[in-house]
Amino acid sequence: MSATPMTRRCCTLVIVLATTLLTFAGCSSRPDKWAAKRPKTYPAKGRVLWDGKPEEGIVVSLDSKVHNVSASAITDSTGAFKLKTYKTGDGAVAGEHAVRLEKRIVKDPQALIVVEVVILPKKYADPKTSGITATVVEKGPNEFTFEVTGPRGDGK
Repeated sequence: MSATPMTRRCCTLVIVLATTLLTFAGCSSRPDKWAAKRPKTYPAKGRVLWDGKPEEGIVVSLDSKVHNVSASAITDSTGAFKLKTYKTGDGAVAGEHAVRLEKRIVKDPQALIVVEVVILPKKYADPKTSGITATVVEKGPNEFTFEVTGPRGDGK
């Protein structure tokens, strides 16, 4: 016995409704149990200058020296960045941070083997050798300017 058009429509409607309910069941505005345990973040932003000029595409990472957490961002065409720890624009946790700066490009995106080229001097990629720190405070402003010097890698 074949299904009638009405039966098919009802089945389709039930499937669509079930899928919609399942999709929205996972989306909640309530904080999860992990969010309540996270250290509080504070807005933080800044600029990266390379030999005095704004640099786009630099990954900025602030590694907290107190909490086991990092904040990160990527600079725009003006060298500006806005840090994110847990969600876009939330900033960084309070306290002292070691700073890492990296810029890499893919040499030939069409190649079978992807080769990344390090653009910034390598010392900036390691918080132990970058020589840069930043302190985030609860009552900002938390605005930083990081200066990079040295030769460019193979990318430019």
